[in-house]
Amino acid sequence: MVNNVIEAWYWTFLLAALIGAGIYYSIFSIRNLWNILKEQRDDGLDTEFNVRIAEPYSRRIVIIHWLTVALLIAAWYLGDMLADARNESGATLAGYYAHALVGGAVLALTLIRWTFRNVDGVPPPVGHSLMDRAATAVHYGLYVLLVLLATTGFMTALTSGVGPALLKANASLLPEKYTGPAAFPHAVHEILVNVLIAVVVVHVLGAITHQFILKDGLMRRMSLRRKK
Repeated sequence: MVNNVIEAWYWTFLLAALIGAGIYYSIFSIRNLWNILKEQRDDGLDTEFNVRIAEPYSRRIVIIHWLTVALLIAAWYLGDMLADARNESGATLAGYYAHALVGGAVLALTLIRWTFRNVDGVPPPVGHSLMDRAATAVHYGLYVLLVLLATTGFMTALTSGVGPALLKANASLLPEKYTGPAAFPHAVHEILVNVLIAVVVVHVLGAITHQFILKDGLMRRMSLRRKK
């Protein structure tokens, strides 16, 4: 009994210490980042900076970017509907076809966009070294997540009754639950969806920071409007 109490207090203290350290370093990092942003804003925008900001992505990359955003929203919505329908034993072939087609389109656009990035190039870094590194990590993270999401979705269909049901157009083959070999890729697929949402939130917060705090007009890079 005594040993259990001591062990409980030990783990409680250790967890509290870790949480406290995490909060402290998070506040410290946020404060340093805020000071950097404030200094860069107070220094003003020089001519070289304005030239870097004004250089946009190519038109086709911009179009693919916004198409991918729209398709991702559709894929998430369709996947959420499928999960609810499957729990109520009401999933349909049409729902699976739609989700698979939209997910495949996202994968295709991701690969095409990566190709165009290598062909067309990308605008130079803005100059905020810390934010540039974070933006690069987020962009690469998004590419990896989109490819992994499509891969795990395909593996889920391949290892469950979904694949045969779609190929044979036979709704009776659709599984009520993902079990056996399909359980792992499906679980990973669902986890990756949540991770993607978190990374997208970070991406959006970065865009908001540039647009409304730094006010450097960086979001114009993803606009189809071009200055003459």
